[in-house]
Amino acid sequence: MEENHKLGALSVALMYVGTIMGAGFASGREIWQFFCVFQDKGYIGIFVIGIMFMVIGVMTSKIARTLGTNDMGKVIVPGNNPKLVEFVGYFMALMLFTVLITMSSAGGALFCQQFGQSRILGGAVIILLVILTVIGGFDRVSKVFRWMMPILVIAVVSVCLMVIFMDLPQSEKQAEISISPLTPNWFLSAMQYISYNVLALVPIVATASVNAKSDKHAFLGTALGAVFLGLLAFVLGTALFTDMGFSQAMDMPMLGYSAKISKSVNLVYTCVLLFAIYASATSNYYGFTTKMKSQKHRRIKIILIAWVGFLCGLIGFTNVIAFMFPIEGFMGFAIIAMVIINYFKVIKEEKERLKAESDENVQEGIEEEA
Repeated sequence: MEENHKLGALSVALMYVGTIMGAGFASGREIWQFFCVFQDKGYIGIFVIGIMFMVIGVMTSKIARTLGTNDMGKVIVPGNNPKLVEFVGYFMALMLFTVLITMSSAGGALFCQQFGQSRILGGAVIILLVILTVIGGFDRVSKVFRWMMPILVIAVVSVCLMVIFMDLPQSEKQAEISISPLTPNWFLSAMQYISYNVLALVPIVATASVNAKSDKHAFLGTALGAVFLGLLAFVLGTALFTDMGFSQAMDMPMLGYSAKISKSVNLVYTCVLLFAIYASATSNYYGFTTKMKSQKHRRIKIILIAWVGFLCGLIGFTNVIAFMFPIEGFMGFAIIAMVIINYFKVIKEEKERLKAESDENVQEGIEEEA
């Protein structure tokens, strides 16, 4: 990528935010279930995941910049075991593909619920937009995120502030707050949230960092993205606390709150969710395509595989997703551990390389003087 097309810090940050801010995040469902159900302790959990997003993101960015690669296996796996690098890389690609499937299904569900249109149409629109973006390569993906993500962030924050300050009446639709048995306390819930999201975090942060203008832009952008995510989660959580029974009762709480404000705001937030679905599907599918070794017929492969994902979302992929998601959670913890180990390994090797180069320069200086 030419220098003038490389990413600045803000562009790196926006790509990071777009990767995490899918339908689950923007709808408020994830923030409610993982954090707000623990009430005040939920804020502690949000603070913890903000820090974790920053630490893991910057570590990933450093590894990618130092090694000069966005290959998922090489960024994650410490050591030079080619079989393990290849296995992790392809497993990560499979996980990213399942996100495309779920986002296609989410698009179909939203079209059906909000517009009364066919689920097939909704899923097809998402897949078509993803294909048109991804076949343009990283340059097109990054451009889309640069113009789209600021609009999405402003829209989400604006609606949240309306909910917080408008003193909306309590809804008749209420439900008792329910904590998942898989996340019985705020700390474990926060860790599982990070574990789940690290699968999407690593490939897009690595790719954005490799394509950044400099180390400074890569690291600052990654840290800034984590700050944005933490603040967005905080604002969403505060909005969801205004009517906790209603938040629990709704599958997409923020969509419900937007409807309480006005029909026009509800329509705007519906568009926000659709674009959030598209952003998450695009970033994850792009990460998947980075594992395509052969460039021969690349566009055709991207198109055909995307439509396979669409079909999987239509024919009842529920059982596979139910099986894969728990694996993703456990694999996420292993990936976090490997990234941390690999980070310190890369730092150590870089120091040794710089020391060796320094010693070599000193020796050359001595020989020239002699």
